[in-house]
Amino acid sequence: MPLSREDVPQVIAEAMQKMVASQDSNIVWEIFCAACEGFGFDKMLYGATRMPKDARLGDLRDALILHHGPKVYADAYIEEELYLYSPTYAWAAQNSGFVSWPAAAAQFNGEIKPQHMRIAELNAQFGLRSGFVGSLDDVVRGMHGVIGLSPAGAIEQPEADDLWREVGAHIETLSNLLHLRIASLPLPGQRRPLSTRQLEALHWFAQGKTMQDIAVIMGLSANTVEKHLRMARESLDANTTAHAIQKATSLNLLTV
Repeated sequence: MPLSREDVPQVIAEAMQKMVASQDSNIVWEIFCAACEGFGFDKMLYGATRMPKDARLGDLRDALILHHGPKVYADAYIEEELYLYSPTYAWAAQNSGFVSWPAAAAQFNGEIKPQHMRIAELNAQFGLRSGFVGSLDDVVRGMHGVIGLSPAGAIEQPEADDLWREVGAHIETLSNLLHLRIASLPLPGQRRPLSTRQLEALHWFAQGKTMQDIAVIMGLSANTVEKHLRMARESLDANTTAHAIQKATSLNLLTV
């Protein structure tokens, strides 16, 4: 049930307080989505990465993808890389702020491809007839983020625009806080998690310790330390230990 005007300030304050207090990106997302549902939006898809910005999200194993709504839709959109062909994603890669889907699509002047038809097919299948896209790149330096939102019910864009004029500013504020909060938390991505020992070995290596120093500090043999570092490199798809440290740091998995 949509919120009454009287309830809005309290709902926003409570959502912001809970988002700031949470130490888990998934819980932060759940709090955000619950607030958006109160504003009439029940389908959301968010992506964040610290990888260099270009036409792609980079390696999706290094990106955090969160969705609220039909899982089949989100899986197809990401796994089939349909986002690469979405006019809304193209708009977000070049702009900041929020716009409606039609406004983003108006800037598209490329050739219609099968992937565009696939996006239209998915939207029709799941009743996504209207929506908005937000680029969150200006919120946190070096942390790229895109969010798409679609209102509850298969409403057309003019009605969605009316709703956005009423609640859009609140959703933008919560979206910015979402991105800011997630930027301060570990970005787990889709990779195999690093073990405590792997992170500890990376930490001491980043402090300039030699392999023998690390072995003494951790109470392990030098060979075992190297094994932990090798497994960390493999998990992060890093070429060197220095590269692994850089990636772990950028994903907030390691503090140096």
